[in-house]
Amino acid sequence: MKLTGNSVFITGGGSGIGQAFAEEFHKRGNQVIIAGRREEKLLSVVKENPGMDYVVLNIQDPADIVRAANQVIAKYPAVNVLFNNAGIMLMDTVAGAVDEKLLTSTIETNLYGPIRLTAAFLEHFKQLPSATILKNSSALAFTPLASAAIYSATKAAIHSYTLSQRFPRVA
Repeated sequence: MKLTGNSVFITGGGSGIGQAFAEEFHKRGNQVIIAGRREEKLLSVVKENPGMDYVVLNIQDPADIVRAANQVIAKYPAVNVLFNNAGIMLMDTVAGAVDEKLLTSTIETNLYGPIRLTAAFLEHFKQLPSATILKNSSALAFTPLASAAIYSATKAAIHSYTLSQRFPRVA
């Protein structure tokens, strides 16, 4: 992937690693559109980085994913990079009862969200001469942390899914 001249859509761009990546892509002359649930965080990042744009997105909501993808593609038809960065890491235990809310929230955010968002951009990307899909994973995909077992499992799953996408499908 070339690091300049892109139109980059990055989830989780309102704070942390996502914000740092968004700002670095922006400094390199890329059009950057950040996404996240908290509009106030997104507005703050955009205000500090003139030229960036944002879209409010709940990565746990399949309909909102489709809406946001369509909104980005309509406003930025040259969008050619999707950076699936949004994620949550909540502590859990494999030695006790499953916290259903934590389980569902982590899997929806870290696994289902990136899969759904990638699918929402695929047909658009197939029409472009060059496009890149990035997914933020973790070393915990390979050496899990027992106190964050569900998080570790989602990162292993997204790693596997990403490897599968490297191979073109032949009908």
